[in-house]
Amino acid sequence: MKKIILVMVMAMACHIMFAQSALFKKYDNVKGVSTVYISKALLSMVPDMNIGNKDISKIIGKLDCVQILSCERPSLVSEIKSEATSYFNSSHFKNGGYTTLMKLTDDDEGQTVIYGRSIDKGKSEFILFSCRDDEVSIINVTGMITLNDIKQITNK
Repeated sequence: MKKIILVMVMAMACHIMFAQSALFKKYDNVKGVSTVYISKALLSMVPDMNIGNKDISKIIGKLDCVQILSCERPSLVSEIKSEATSYFNSSHFKNGGYTTLMKLTDDDEGQTVIYGRSIDKGKSEFILFSCRDDEVSIINVTGMITLNDIKQITNK
């Protein structure tokens, strides 16, 4: 019985990781959609990195990967928005899944949500999901990064 439960848990975990990755893969090479994948190897080649006046090199060393999906094609925006919203708010994630960390709704800027979740061995995943009527963007950051790391960068 324990083996059956373990197999079911492992299958569900694989399905969850695959589903998020599948969202990026599904829209890779689709006209009007831009996707970017930055690996740990490439991130490690950048010893010092500043955005504006903020040094983000401390966080870069902790990242495993960064994925970005952006779409301004009107016929796909609602489809991507619907799929992503369904995925991040899925009932599969009630235990150990995504937590809404921040939600901002503005008439002019649309809606921005930051989701987070813990992955195994101290790793975390953070997702910035931004939607407007005519545009959708998803930024996925995975690694040994914490909310405190993000806070330190944004407050300097």
